[in-house]
Amino acid sequence: MRTDLNSLSHSIACFIAGAHLISQPKLRRFVIIPLIVNFALFGLASWLLWHYLSTTVNSMLPDWLSWLAWLVLPVFLLSILTIVYYCFTLLANIIAAPFYGQLSKGVEAHLRGQPYIEPASGSVFREVLQMLNLERRKFSYYLLRAIPLLLLSIIPGVNAISLPVWLLFSAWFLTFEYGGYSFENHQIMFNEQKRILNKSRLNSLTFGGVSLLATMVPVINLFAPAISVAGATKMFYERGELD
Repeated sequence: MRTDLNSLSHSIACFIAGAHLISQPKLRRFVIIPLIVNFALFGLASWLLWHYLSTTVNSMLPDWLSWLAWLVLPVFLLSILTIVYYCFTLLANIIAAPFYGQLSKGVEAHLRGQPYIEPASGSVFREVLQMLNLERRKFSYYLLRAIPLLLLSIIPGVNAISLPVWLLFSAWFLTFEYGGYSFENHQIMFNEQKRILNKSRLNSLTFGGVSLLATMVPVINLFAPAISVAGATKMFYERGELD
């Protein structure tokens, strides 16, 4: 029986279920290398932000706008923080894309009650090239929207609305990113993926919002991408998008 497509709780439940799915013995191997990659890149991102961000932002603000620092700096810092972490997350996803693609396949096989079939070496190479190309396209799609939002965040008055818009875009994009692996396994390409997400936009925002929250929690953020891939695969499978 299919879960109600309009149930926001279904999106949340699928994300939570993703944590259980990646703990399955047959699926753990697809998580280990991405976990190492995430640990290294998140550590590097945190170090760079800690050492350089506050000094850079203070030097960018003119003296005549110093009285607006209390308003401009928090929004700008949060926007920069999110963009930097997103860029590192996207880089980690590009490196780990072959493993996340196989993780999604393994999760779907588990949900269908079927054995996971090891891909042939030739098909793995083709899948890797295809996923890397799609990740590159997603990265470009992200930057073309993230940079204007970042610029809006430093304009007094306008920056008050840039943060909620930014959070909504981030939530939608995370579902687009992590749901993409299951779609790509079924040869559902870029524009069709966006159409499916927009068909149930509120559910996409809900799943992505939970995923976004998870990326902000220390330790959990290391596992968040794998959990999101598994949870998104379950969500779209149960909604019949992978049939």
